[in-house]
Amino acid sequence: MVSVTRAVFGDLPLGAGTVEKFQLQSDQLRVDIISWGCTITALEVKDRQGRASDVVLGFDELEGEIASVQGTAFDLRKPVELGKHLQEFHVNGFDHNFCLKGSKEKRFCARVHHAGSGRVLEVYTTQPGVQFYTGNFLDGTLKGKSGAVYPKHSGFCLETQSWPDAVNQPHFPPVLLKPGEEYDHTTWFKFSVA
Repeated sequence: MVSVTRAVFGDLPLGAGTVEKFQLQSDQLRVDIISWGCTITALEVKDRQGRASDVVLGFDELEGEIASVQGTAFDLRKPVELGKHLQEFHVNGFDHNFCLKGSKEKRFCARVHHAGSGRVLEVYTTQPGVQFYTGNFLDGTLKGKSGAVYPKHSGFCLETQSWPDAVNQPHFPPVLLKPGEEYDHTTWFKFSVA
């Protein structure tokens, strides 16, 4: 069964409006989204024992070049153990856009597997890129839900998007929305257990 609820989350300062919280729930997951910036504030998915846990931590740019990832630290086309991969390539983390093959149709973007819990996340999108960020500036000072401590690389983001600086790069997929045009992109997050 799937349910959607809507409630007031809070008010913006100076009477700038009300922020609402939407909760989508099914047998497989629960996600809380606030209307301010369409921010996901909680996302609970089950591990292989069927226990649900919140996997949201809470709370640069491409300069006109489309580079091959082959043989580099950026070659994530095959599964890697991320921590070891960062050490092997002496990389301080990722905060980069990855260019996807062009299409306005739903296509596979990324797959992540957490060996400890068995959780699997697959991302599909109609967007031309995905920003991959590995919590490079987390340093253990941020306290999260239930007092959790977030050290460096303790979380990651997969943010589907247009390519950075696309407005200034005529050979990039177009990003400008003209009057009368409709912005229509979708991203799907598929959770499972392996």
